[in-house]
Amino acid sequence: MSDSSLRESLVLFGLFKLTSRQKAVLTLTLRFNGKMSASSMAKIARDEFNIPVSSFWFALRDLRKLRLVEFGNGEPIRLTPAGEVVAEALKGVAWWERE
Repeated sequence: MSDSSLRESLVLFGLFKLTSRQKAVLTLTLRFNGKMSASSMAKIARDEFNIPVSSFWFALRDLRKLRLVEFGNGEPIRLTPAGEVVAEALKGVAWWERE
């Protein structure tokens, strides 16, 4: 499999299989990548996307299971290389209209 094929598959997965909340969390993580704790980002998600804090945590944990983000042990949230590909693709798309 070529790198471009893998990248395309990741982008399509992100656009069509992630929930709007997961997309919002990835978008925020791209903006604050490595600079903010999960708790602080939960407050921004609540204010900007009207995502309840508990829903933010569920979405974040799912993204970690999918290996799109890394966080824990007091470390700020970071995108993985795969998460970065998906988040960059979401940056230019009106993803909130897709659901």
